Amino acid sequence: MIRVVIIEDDVRIAGINQRFVEKVEGFEVVGIATDREQANEHLDILEPDLVLLDLYFPDMSGLEMLQHIQRNYPHTDVIIITAAKEFDTVREAIRGGVYDFMIKPVVFDRFQEKLKAYQKYHEQMQLLGGANKQVDQQGIDQLLWGTGDRSDKDAYLPKGIDRITSEKILAYVEGGEELWTAEELGKRGGFSRTTARRYLEYFVEKGVLVADTSYGTVGRPERVYRKV
Repeated sequence: MIRVVIIEDDVRIAGINQRFVEKVEGFEVVGIATDREQANEHLDILEPDLVLLDLYFPDMSGLEMLQHIQRNYPHTDVIIITAAKEFDTVREAIRGGVYDFMIKPVVFDRFQEKLKAYQKYHEQMQLLGGANKQVDQQGIDQLLWGTGDRSDKDAYLPKGIDRITSEKILAYVEGGEELWTAEELGKRGGFSRTTARRYLEYFVEKGVLVADTSYGTVGRPERVYRKV
């Protein structure tokens, strides 16, 4: 069983996350902490495999807690679950060693998908950290991409496409307007028009979006995107 500690100051949300965890086979919640003191006690006593960490607390910064975990509990992984959407925050969390990042509100299907992916990663880490303590290229690929076969198109993202950025853009598209242009998405998300266009075309290739040409009121052609 993968032992999970939830660090979340909102008791209601912590309870929801606990129920989600307990619905995924192979995971168990061994503790819930709502402040810094409880978090430190749970980490010391319970030594969890995985922490589900919020970023906003009255008495601490979640990013500081992430750094604390990385320094003092090297065998504990972290998935951040937060309402924070600022790119700098996401980037700092990634650089701080977070395994994954979920934006609230989290639906169960997405939650389960993330935990299942982590479960495979955790199992592979256990396997590779066995008796010989050595790893080959295939083992590294399995850790980084979830597979040793790089021909699997869903195992990794193409050059120029970042997973966190793609999820952020997809969240805008799924929760926003019916039609999007690269310029509109760029303004909304703080991206350049070129970056927004690259990700929109990526989602077209993946079958998530479809693209069309709109000529507008002055006849100037413009590429527009909508959900499938």
